[in-house]
Amino acid sequence: MQFLKYTFLILFCFLFGLDAFGQNVLPLQQAIDNTLNNNYGIKVSRNDLEIAENNTDKSLFGYKPAFSGSASLGAANGSRNTKFSNGMEQPAEGFSWGPSASVGVNYTILDKERDMNLNQIKESLNLNILQVRQTIENNLLQVYNDYFQIARLTENLVVQQQTLAVDRKRLERTQYQFQYGQGIRLDILNAEVDIKRDSINYLNLKQQLENAKRNLNVTMGRTVTSDYVVDTTVVYNSSLTLEGLLNEAKQNNVNIKIIDANTRISNLDLEVINAAGRPTLGANASYDYSLTLFNPNSFLSELSNRGLNVGLNLNWNLPAAGSQKIRRQNNKIAIATQQLQREQVILEIERDLVNAWQNYQNALYVLEVESSNL
Repeated sequence: MQFLKYTFLILFCFLFGLDAFGQNVLPLQQAIDNTLNNNYGIKVSRNDLEIAENNTDKSLFGYKPAFSGSASLGAANGSRNTKFSNGMEQPAEGFSWGPSASVGVNYTILDKERDMNLNQIKESLNLNILQVRQTIENNLLQVYNDYFQIARLTENLVVQQQTLAVDRKRLERTQYQFQYGQGIRLDILNAEVDIKRDSINYLNLKQQLENAKRNLNVTMGRTVTSDYVVDTTVVYNSSLTLEGLLNEAKQNNVNIKIIDANTRISNLDLEVINAAGRPTLGANASYDYSLTLFNPNSFLSELSNRGLNVGLNLNWNLPAAGSQKIRRQNNKIAIATQQLQREQVILEIERDLVNAWQNYQNALYVLEVESSNL
């Protein structure tokens, strides 16, 4: 009975493994494409980028004329006295009313601070683009980690199936030996313990594999329960060099580029501070109309005004010298801090890359030795 029970357990585990043959194979490139198209974090970052692009529209910074219009209807009841230059006076008392309307346009011709603010917003857009790229790279890194984790667990599961097959043969041999007086009961018990232990290891590996698949499904934006198998074939790139990887990392690392973008924004902020003390030039035009109707007993029966008004205006708001100085000092300190952060990031990249390179070389050597042992 013990033999039949463990044989059934082994067959049960093998049947789970055979299910993979009926599943769809998920190539690595398809996992990458699914992530780029469906990952929620990437979608959110792209929406933020679209908002940043809209914020660079010149209409938000007063580069387009501003039109205005107004209309009113007023009434008054009281007395008034009109005195003429010849000394005559004309008193009037009663009710008067009338409409008025005006349309106008204002346009800022020159505003250096406005120009610098727009340039800063455009540079912030470049920062948003880099942040989207950072989000994409982080998610793709997660895809690679999850994909090869699934491949590793898949291979380990196959190895564990083979181990269970060996355990079954061992139990069968020890039972035959015991039946013919060439073994002891303890050998059978040890073989049964090995089957139990390796069966538990198999189930744990299977659970880890299912968890890893769910993790990858979330990264790809797919249904959590979607099942698949991955390609466990690995091709190693023999043309990689540590020096080449270091140069490429320093040129293309997104964290370095983000720091550089923040530095450019800080430099533009310094220009905004300088531009705050410069004059602004604007133009305006309006057409006004008003009509007042007086009481019939009044000296005047009606009074109307209409006409076109145009003008230029020059504004020069001089900021406080002390506050400008402090803002410049803080800005320069921020730029120096960003330069220190850049140097630190470069140092960390070199450390991480050298560590990864040495781990990679060591793993290749171990692979070669284990292949030879096999």
